[in-house]
Amino acid sequence: MKKNIFLPKTLAITLVIVISGVLSAYKLDYFEINKQLDIFANLFREVNTYYVDETEPDEMMETAVKRMLKGLDPYTTYIPENRVEDYRIQTTGKYGGIGATIRKKEDYVMIYEPYQDFPAAKAGLKPGDFLIEADGKSLKGKNTEQVSDVLKGSPGSPLLLKIKRGEEEMDIAVEREEIHIKSVPYFGWLEPGIGYITLTGFTDGASEEISDAYEFLKEDAELKGLILDLRNNPGGLLSEAVNVSNLFIEKGKEVVSTRGKIKSRDNTYKTPSRPLDTEVPLVVLINGGSASASEIVSGVIQDYDRGVVMGRTSYGKGLVQETRLLSYGAQVKITVSKYYTPSGRCIQAIDYAERDDNGSVTRVPDSLRNSFTTTNGRLVKDGGGIDPDVVIEASKPPEVLYSLVGNDLIFEYVSTTLRSGFEVANPGEFSVSDAQYKDFLEFLEDKDYHYETDTDKAIDLLKEVSDEERYSALEDEIEKLQSEFNRIKGDDLSTHQVDIKRQLQEEFIGQVYYRKGRLQQILSEDEMVEIAVNHLKDPKKYKEILTVSK
Repeated sequence: MKKNIFLPKTLAITLVIVISGVLSAYKLDYFEINKQLDIFANLFREVNTYYVDETEPDEMMETAVKRMLKGLDPYTTYIPENRVEDYRIQTTGKYGGIGATIRKKEDYVMIYEPYQDFPAAKAGLKPGDFLIEADGKSLKGKNTEQVSDVLKGSPGSPLLLKIKRGEEEMDIAVEREEIHIKSVPYFGWLEPGIGYITLTGFTDGASEEISDAYEFLKEDAELKGLILDLRNNPGGLLSEAVNVSNLFIEKGKEVVSTRGKIKSRDNTYKTPSRPLDTEVPLVVLINGGSASASEIVSGVIQDYDRGVVMGRTSYGKGLVQETRLLSYGAQVKITVSKYYTPSGRCIQAIDYAERDDNGSVTRVPDSLRNSFTTTNGRLVKDGGGIDPDVVIEASKPPEVLYSLVGNDLIFEYVSTTLRSGFEVANPGEFSVSDAQYKDFLEFLEDKDYHYETDTDKAIDLLKEVSDEERYSALEDEIEKLQSEFNRIKGDDLSTHQVDIKRQLQEEFIGQVYYRKGRLQQILSEDEMVEIAVNHLKDPKKYKEILTVSK
């Protein structure tokens, strides 16, 4: 069937809105913009009309828009109509489906993690189950995005899946439900008086979930200290960042201000309500995966000296996006401003407007980072994320562990072992025995998990440089070094068995007790959490961090 070769209205309107949707608010060269749009429209029409082979106008349009936006920042993105629902899910945490994460493995997609108390888990789907058919239609060769579209649907609608578990195939009937992914997957007591709440995203209702968790802890026992875990939390809704901050900050206090090119739309957001608690000692945990809304909250807590920020420097995303509607259901998400914490700092660490000779974006150099002060007069800096009050450096996992996880070998071993009837104790009580670890090593004997360490790279570089500089006399010595290193590297599974056992334990617990259990298991061995607890148990140490030495 011959395709429509003329410029779609969607393209023209999309380009107009993306480029000039907010032109009326400030002065731009309207003639130049209209001139370029006219050139593009004519170019698009001529290419699609006269090009020797059939073309795909919709794909060409999407490619053009994406390439146009690529030169800006990674958060300014075009959202075509067929992906708008996925974007809504990201911001609300709600969708109609079976409640599971999936992953591509060879020719099929498999269940990676079913969510507790949702259709996939209730129907008996397990991690490692391969999805063979859906309602009689083969899923072979489909990617995760295509299979996800099949699994989603109206709440209450039925879905018949054919799965392969090990060597056995079976049919499993599932009834879709509205899935609401909780922003607070776990909360509880770490020690008497020390509460813990983890927040994984700032979706709609996140602040209410924290409030409910706090109230439960408060009613259950005396709350002497609270840890709010924002590690690896990528952010979300600005409104939820304000509401979460409000839980611990007095009403009427500035949380964040936004400033952009359109000055009339600059805003200052203040806490709108009475807080839950402004007195309980508070530790906020962050790391390099804490971004955006997580940085707003941790920055507010730090600026007002409301609590101690602990961990590693955050990601450094101080940009605010606004979603604007386009024609035919499409949308564009545009970075419209930067945000500033109450002390006046913008934590944006990457300057997307400045690029080096290779076209790579640059980070704000330390020499250009400005100093600000908290309420108590402590120094804090802008331009590099949130620097914690207490820095806790984490040891780097060994490369062999990265490889085992990345190749799904730990996941595969655990799911296979559980199918054999292996029983797992409760989170925090389960450990992988030496005999079980030996069984894991036997499982790996015919598996490929090649990995390259920094030492590998250094030896390769030494070979290359010595060849270039003609130090041929070193060739034998370098070969001996390589041989000796290979011998030592061959013992990595033994050398790093503590780290590998810990990952195995986490995977066993996660597959049996779901995400909540996995988090409990991780907490039982979490060095950063242990340090946070010790600070909360020592009021003098806690207060010293929040005061300025005279």
